[in-house]
Amino acid sequence: MITLYPSTATAFETQGLGALPDAISCQVTEERNGAFELTIEYPITGLHYADISNRCIITAKPNPYDGQEPFRIYQISKPIGGRVKISAQHLSYDLTGIPISPYEAGNAAAALQGIKSNAAVDCPFVFWTDKTTQADFRSDVPASARALLGGQAGSILDVYGGEYAWQGYTIRLYNQRGQDNGVSIRYGKNLTDLTQEENVAAVATGVYPYWLGSDGTIVEAPGKIVNAPGTYNFTRVIPLDVSQDFDAQPTPEEVKARAEKYVQDNHIGIPKVSITVAFQPLEQTEEYKDIAILERVRLCDTVTVEYPELGVDATAKCIKTTYDVIKGKYTSVELGDAKSNITTTIANQETELKKVPSSSTIAAIANAITADILGAKGGAVRILDTNDDGEPDTLYIADNPDPAQAVKVWRYNYEGWAASSNGYNGPFTIAASIDHGMYADFLTAGTLNANLVQITGTIINPEKPDIYWDLGAGTLSASRLRQTFNGTSITIRLGENSEMHGGYGMALQNGGYITSYLASRLSQDTDGVTRPDVTALVGYDQESGVYIYEYGVDTHEEGYVEIHKAAQTGNARSSVLVQPNNIILRTGDGYMVDVNSLAQRLSALEAKVDTLEGA
Repeated sequence: MITLYPSTATAFETQGLGALPDAISCQVTEERNGAFELTIEYPITGLHYADISNRCIITAKPNPYDGQEPFRIYQISKPIGGRVKISAQHLSYDLTGIPISPYEAGNAAAALQGIKSNAAVDCPFVFWTDKTTQADFRSDVPASARALLGGQAGSILDVYGGEYAWQGYTIRLYNQRGQDNGVSIRYGKNLTDLTQEENVAAVATGVYPYWLGSDGTIVEAPGKIVNAPGTYNFTRVIPLDVSQDFDAQPTPEEVKARAEKYVQDNHIGIPKVSITVAFQPLEQTEEYKDIAILERVRLCDTVTVEYPELGVDATAKCIKTTYDVIKGKYTSVELGDAKSNITTTIANQETELKKVPSSSTIAAIANAITADILGAKGGAVRILDTNDDGEPDTLYIADNPDPAQAVKVWRYNYEGWAASSNGYNGPFTIAASIDHGMYADFLTAGTLNANLVQITGTIINPEKPDIYWDLGAGTLSASRLRQTFNGTSITIRLGENSEMHGGYGMALQNGGYITSYLASRLSQDTDGVTRPDVTALVGYDQESGVYIYEYGVDTHEEGYVEIHKAAQTGNARSSVLVQPNNIILRTGDGYMVDVNSLAQRLSALEAKVDTLEGA
């Protein structure tokens, strides 16, 4: 029976406002740790149609086995063809409008109870769990109760894992909600339709675990491979590094045990694609009436899927059910990995376990966003008058027509736009305004055309403020920047470089043929001469073995400079000293020629020659 209750109802044992017997269709969809919604089509001539309004509550069975559950109406369409479409969310979505003060907890039970004890308004919900996991939960800022359950990073589901069950005002967090009743869904028995989103060859059939020590020691499991349960007509084994799971070198048996737990916890062997199965529950047939309980399928139950043509014979988790309330049967069940869904639902985030890495992070994110957009159902678009001046000023797009009840929100006005996963007033995780530009705490891009982007400001490491890149001034500051030389490619070193004669500066190396090194500091001696603090190597010729040094420029207080250069082969050194009115050449054998003195002697000889010629 489908029954209507007023918005203020807290108990649902009575007839409320009355039954809705004229419903044209009525379906309840529930996802594992996700959406739990009801949709109903109702004629405008139907009984109690006039009593149907937003926030009223409709009770209906969500599956063949549980009792009536309450769903609060959040959207009623305009009448089309004499009927309306009504969308409603499970009563547990009311937790979105209950703010919770910051608190801490050390286990799952305390974390759940903390929601009720730290609620800023009345919280009619009660919480229960069978999880005994000991881990620290911390909420640093006020947040909605539903977000704390599983709608944000660091949520209770994030910390402790598990599977939620929603029953009226009771919230249960199970270690494992479903069970394996031996249900088998196979072609030729009760499988009437199967839709794959990807090839099942993506399913891993086992793992190859190993431990790698710092000295290169490898420890493998006995037999090397740990297989997933089930049978497959293909083999796909994934290497599994368990090095981080042990403080000391494990035994092969310990490596195997860790791999077996990984296979179990991460459902290795279960189709990693979503498989939607439409089937006729055999419990409703005469021939199976004696074993009907074995054919029951509930959300989170484990089911065996057999489809030889696709090579599928493995256990899979039931992650989504769609139940026809009027006909009293499932229209479909979805098996495999849960899809991303809107953040008004509880996110399935089991971060304490390793996950098999995706082949393309960018592609995965793009696919997830696509699934989010295409999978969004319901929601609301409104134009709001936020200052009550009679003029609309804000475009509001959200998962709930009531801003006070919304979790996922987009807001647009003349100042800019912003998005939040934590209610109408944020905090906003992505935003843009005319005066302050754009902000995003996570940005994913496939291709970014730098020709179309102008970047200003300073890129800085807050942990090392002496390292920064001032994009406006074009200044790069780094205590040390180097690239390992591989013998063929250019090596660039900026900053301190102990390999280059204990000095400072930059080294450029190409195939070992050219090295450049520059001094970076000047010092003043007691004689008043300012000179480079470090001798600089500015060139090297590998074929001749000649080093070229730049000793720098000595600046004298008298106002003249000395330019020092040298070429050295082995221990032999040649240099050129240039002074005003004086040039001195020095060779590696110690011989020194005063060019000016030589010139004077030559002039004197020329004068004598002229004298002799005149005589």
